Amino acid sequence: MDDATPDRRDPRHELGALGEAAAAAHLSELGYRVLERNLRVGDDEADIVAVTPTGAVAVIEVKSRRGRWHPEDRVDRVKRGNLVRLAATLAERPELRERLFQFDVVAVSVLDSGTEVVHWPHAFDASGTPW
Repeated sequence: MDDATPDRRDPRHELGALGEAAAAAHLSELGYRVLERNLRVGDDEADIVAVTPTGAVAVIEVKSRRGRWHPEDRVDRVKRGNLVRLAATLAERPELRERLFQFDVVAVSVLDSGTEVVHWPHAFDASGTPW
């Protein structure tokens, strides 16, 4: 296996997959319709792209950790910029041209007692300015 291919048995990958599944389920319960997961456009990746209950397109970053933590520490300026660039590419798709876009962050904490999901809609704007 080369260095560019993630090891599917890697505990970090398993934790990420668990977190993304929990986030997608949580968003679905809130009325979001998931369009794509792990969308890669060039060097940019969005964990989830979904349509919100109001019809906006949400580009969503999911952060997962064991235990309680603060995800705002993990969505840095570079990551925000990558998501904004990816959204600009998505906005060129004919089916998405007339839609508003928003940037959400979902934090998943895996605890001994279960999984805790916290969602920040509109976590930052298209300039990358965080909450």
